[in-house]
Amino acid sequence: MHGIRRWGPAAAALTLLAGAFQGIQASPAAAADCWRATCSGKDPIQMGCDDDAEILQQVTEADESVVVRLMWSPKCQGVWMKISRDLDTSPDYVYGTLWTTRASDGGIQEHDTTGLLSDGVAGAYTKMQNWKTTTAKACWNDVNAQYDPAPVTYIKNNNNASLPLVHGLCTDWL
Repeated sequence: MHGIRRWGPAAAALTLLAGAFQGIQASPAAAADCWRATCSGKDPIQMGCDDDAEILQQVTEADESVVVRLMWSPKCQGVWMKISRDLDTSPDYVYGTLWTTRASDGGIQEHDTTGLLSDGVAGAYTKMQNWKTTTAKACWNDVNAQYDPAPVTYIKNNNNASLPLVHGLCTDWL
């Protein structure tokens, strides 16, 4: 009887504690609100696609003033571009662009851009595209929102007018 009294309060406390934990369950991972084609043109954060986001490729300016990431969500099967910059050392004009094309050999490029990052804005991202039906690359430049610093080919008046990479930086096409 003496041993039961000594363990009685401890057993009662453990019983109460166990009862308290019965109501707590691990919540399932948040489900994404889109998948593949239904993600195209949508915000990756609002759709919950950033929860499992992975960096497919990242490029960084030599002075580390601008970093561009090509992002991918396995659960959404969406791809997007994310850009960050050092407000003290980055160029005054910074545009981020996700370039996509349907053909792996180039094809027609389409883009979604962050536009010009405003004063005091250190980062931004684009809307998503369907990873399954596109190749993609992420770029930054200091020219304008529709400027690709490393186009597959740039033809103007039937002449190859491709420019050397001088106004930005891109990931590889993936």
